Amino acid sequence: MFAGLCLRRGGDMLLSRFNQIAPLQEVVLLKVSLSLVLAAGVLTMAAGQGARAQDAAAFYKGRNLDIVVASAPGGGYDAYARIIARHMPKYMSGGPNLVIRNMPGAGGKNAAAYLADVAPRDGTAMLAAQPGALVEQILGDPKTVTYKPLEFQYIGSAESFTSVCVMHSDSAVKSYAELHEKEAVFGGDQIGATTHDHTVMFTKLSNAKIKMVSGYKGTTDLVLAIERKEIDGFCGYAWSSLFARSPDLVNKGTARIINQLSMTPHPAATKAGVPSAFDFVKDPLNRQAMELIATVQEFGRPYMVHGAVPAARVEFLRAAYDATMKDAEYVAEIQRAGLDASPLTGAQVLEKLRRVLEAPKEVQDKARWSITYP
Repeated sequence: MFAGLCLRRGGDMLLSRFNQIAPLQEVVLLKVSLSLVLAAGVLTMAAGQGARAQDAAAFYKGRNLDIVVASAPGGGYDAYARIIARHMPKYMSGGPNLVIRNMPGAGGKNAAAYLADVAPRDGTAMLAAQPGALVEQILGDPKTVTYKPLEFQYIGSAESFTSVCVMHSDSAVKSYAELHEKEAVFGGDQIGATTHDHTVMFTKLSNAKIKMVSGYKGTTDLVLAIERKEIDGFCGYAWSSLFARSPDLVNKGTARIINQLSMTPHPAATKAGVPSAFDFVKDPLNRQAMELIATVQEFGRPYMVHGAVPAARVEFLRAAYDATMKDAEYVAEIQRAGLDASPLTGAQVLEKLRRVLEAPKEVQDKARWSITYP
């Protein structure tokens, strides 16, 4: 009887143990099955992405891809676009010829409107924009904006830049500090261009005594105006563009750099003793407004396509652009040209643009007031 009781108890214990183990086996089998399903899904997704990339590569092969540069030839936007055009095709499977088309005017708004309303929507037109044109709706006159910046698809940005003010060495005003005591004549482009906006901003947010003459078509014309002594100086010139396009202006003593504007001060400018424009702004709201405008420089050389361009082609362009930014030959040519290589991805450009467009209203209002007349 005792033996039979032990046998039954032993059998019950084995059955209980089996019941505990069986669910564990089922869980293991379920996890294995899920892993196989997920792996199959990843492989299917990868195959789909590969097919889309092949389709995009086939579309671009033998075509022209226009890079519409929102400035005149000879400036920094033009310089970056031409170097990118020389190197990006190698990452496009032997695809398109990249063709530069300069379209200056209205601080970059003309080119942005062209992309939105006129340019092909198949991915054969890419805009090298002026960043001011992308924030015109909150920092300028929204009535002049016929496009929606957040509807563009961003490919990347070639540089986060530091802008500077330069003055002729013969000017009666010798420093940025002195410019707050004595008046000087500065030139600039139209509203929306940094050469206009920064100059006006310094008069309003830090009380610099500047008489503004607008209407110059890009930095090339402004450099000539300084050399001819038509103006004392101008602002909004990217540090990299200055030393890439007009190095003799400073190196031969014709002009000097009097300030710098950037969320992160440029190491070389700081080493040379160039003061930050922020140091001359006392009011907290004024400083926030200037910081908002400086944030725009963080996506200082943005590239984009129309919002209707198929996703596969956008992915293809982004991949080619990102690879170009890391290409050793591209970086070497950028450095030989005296330019800075500080790129952003398309996603990073969009994130920074949103940060500006969604800033507190009082900061936006103050920033808008600071760069517009009267």
